[in-house]
Amino acid sequence: MKDMHDKMMTAVNESDPDKAFAKGMVAHHEGAIAMAETELKYGKDPEMRKLAQDIIKAQKGEIEQMNKWLDTQK
Repeated sequence: MKDMHDKMMTAVNESDPDKAFAKGMVAHHEGAIAMAETELKYGKDPEMRKLAQDIIKAQKGEIEQMNKWLDTQK
């Protein structure tokens, strides 16, 4: 979680609001994926486990999309 927070704070220092948004959201999504992976490792409730799987799938795709966009901004 500290890593996610540090990355989000780095994004705050970005002068371009679009880049700041993308960088902050990548960090946020990475944190959500880490939490979802913890749910899959330890969680027992089928509904929560399914939600965790869905979160991982969706947010990995969004991270890829934002990173591709960021790569075009260099």
